[in-house]
This record gives sequence, structure tokens and C-alpha cells, in this order.
Amino acid sequence: MILTPQAVRRIAGRYPFGHQQDIQDAPQGTAPGEVVTVRGPDGSFVGRGYWNEAGATPLRLLTWQDEAVDLDFYRRQIRRALGHREGRIQGTNALRVLHAEADGMPGVVADQFGEVLSVQLRNAGVERHRDLILRALREETGAAAAFERSDTGERRKEGLELTSGALWGDLPETVEFFEDDLTLSFRPLEAQKTGFFLDQRDNRRLMRSLIRPGQQFLDVYSYTGSFSLHAAKAGAKAVAIDKDNVALATLESVARRNGAAVGVRWGDALEQLAALQKENRRFDAAVFDPPTLAKRKGDLPRAKRIFTDGTAQVLEMLNPGGYVLVSTCAHYISVNDLLDASRVAAGLAGCGAEVVDITYQPADHPHLLSVPESLYLKSLLLRKEP
Repeated sequence: MILTPQAVRRIAGRYPFGHQQDIQDAPQGTAPGEVVTVRGPDGSFVGRGYWNEAGATPLRLLTWQDEAVDLDFYRRQIRRALGHREGRIQGTNALRVLHAEADGMPGVVADQFGEVLSVQLRNAGVERHRDLILRALREETGAAAAFERSDTGERRKEGLELTSGALWGDLPETVEFFEDDLTLSFRPLEAQKTGFFLDQRDNRRLMRSLIRPGQQFLDVYSYTGSFSLHAAKAGAKAVAIDKDNVALATLESVARRNGAAVGVRWGDALEQLAALQKENRRFDAAVFDPPTLAKRKGDLPRAKRIFTDGTAQVLEMLNPGGYVLVSTCAHYISVNDLLDASRVAAGLAGCGAEVVDITYQPADHPHLLSVPESLYLKSLLLRKEP
């Protein structure tokens, strides 16, 4: 595999993605997902990576060292990822073990919840090496049971079928774990993505620290309501909005187990916000955290409109001095995009707002300088001016 001169510096600089225009010469007859040696035009060694000519991203670099990609390689990558997290994730027995390219494992996402591991394999390379990767994960994490949620659309772009199910061990019907003083749970084969959104852990704690007993809390796009549960444990009266019936049923069950009272409202988020406005509801703190609204650059204008409209509705119902966390999990939505949307929203709501904090994803979801795509979670903490 020979790179073009223009691509060498970028990819040799630890950027893991090579596109068709970056390839000067590709080996013929290479099966999808095979590991190839990558070189510059002068024959110099650059690295090794997965090659899938028909994939959306045909070349995915695994290593910049002259080393074999085998079971020991995957063990080392996982061991290194766990080492980077050691001592940095506190107050929980759940963490992201592998964050794809940011942990040198393109196409692999793995979350551990106590003794249960959730695994997602996204491209032809990791699918080809699935047995090696799963064995390495089992050995290095020590998880007693595991399940797969490789049902993401990225697999279709790689020419792969969607798949999910148990991988090893006695998979429980409900996976349980703890976060601070909360016992949380989800149904592994019915939940969204890898089962639970661990990446909002720090933001959940941040919002809880701002809440006082008796206050009103609004959780928009709540999923299983982990923000609401933290708020309720802090003494707030929480309302969670989502259109996923399974998620809201899980929230109600988990709330009862934790002795927390959370009201739920099923339906479209913006419609439910409009209904709350008609009811003259008021809130002291809120979260506006929609799902990925921009999977490509062309989605950005629509996404910003949703952020503007939703944040404006929330600000209108927020008591003066109240806080709202506006959050996005989309790489293509930048902090400046959030600031722009929130600025317009404050104007529509007829109020001012202070930017109290800007937060990013936690330590178990690493962001590498060499991989801009690894930064995806961005949040603004706004305080409504009196």
C-alpha cells in the first residue's frame, strides 16, 4: 500500500484514516479487512492498518510500528487503554474500556458494567479479527459475561450485516452497575447503542452539584433518565421527556429501586416542551441533550435550528438564576455552533445568559490531538440572568 506524497505527513503524524485520494497504489486482490503494510512513495515504512477498498474509509491505521497485528498486539492495546484509565474514573464500576481510534483500536467500542462487557465492532477489519479481539478483551478485562451490539449503520457502509447478541458467559436479562449513590440498569439487547451513555457521567455530577432540595428539574431527551435520577437524589422534582417507551419504562423501574421520584412524559421533545409552556411550568435547572443530529456536515443547519428552538423553549421556562446544560454528541457540531444556537435562543426567549462552563467528554472517552474526530461530546452550562 503506497500513500501519495500529500498523505504521508498527515498519516505518518498519527492520523489513522486514509481515503481513496490518499492512496497512490493499492494491492490487488486484498480481502476486505486484511491488514496491509503502508509505505510512502519512497518505500519508507509508515504503518499497518486495515484495508477495505469498498469501505467509506478504506484505510484505517492500527500501528505506526513495524510489528505484527496479532493476539498479543490486541492484548497490548487493551492493556494500555486500561492503564490510561487507572485512577481517573471514580465512584462507579462502569467505564469505557476502548474508544475506537482514540485507543488505537479503530472500529472497536467496548464498555464494561461491573462484570458485563458490551462490545461493538464497526468495520471489516475488526470483523475479520473478531475472534482475536474478543479473546483479548475477555482475557484483559476479566469480564464474566459479554454481549455484542454491532447493529450500527457504519457496518452497512463496510458491507457487513448488523448483529447483536450474547458473546460469552451468563448474560443477565438486566445489567446493573452503580454510579455514586445510584444503582442503574438497562436491558442489554433492547437498550440504545452500547447500553448506557457513560460519557455524560461528569455532566450528571455537575448538574447535581447545582441542584437544591425542592427545585424543579427538566430532562429533555432523557433516554433512561440518569440526569433526572441524580437530580431527584439531590432533592429535586424531576420531569423526563423522551419518545423511547422502553427507556422511560426503565427509568420508572430504576427510580423506584433508588427511592427517587421522577415524572415522565412520552413524545417528541419539542412538542412536549410546547405543552409544558402552555401549562405555565417553571424549572430551576434543565438539560437539553438531543441524540446525534448531525452525522454529516450537511446536517448542521437543521441541527442548529433544533438546538435554537429547544434551548429557547427551555430558557423561557427557566427561573431567573437557573441553569441549563446544552449538550451535543455530534462531532460536526462545534462549541461555536452551540454558542451561536444558544445566543439566538436567548434572544428568542427575551433573556440574557451567562456561559458558566464548557465541558467535554470524560477521561475514559479520550480525545487525541492527532484525531479531531475523537472529540465529539461538547456541552455548555448556561445560567439565565435575572
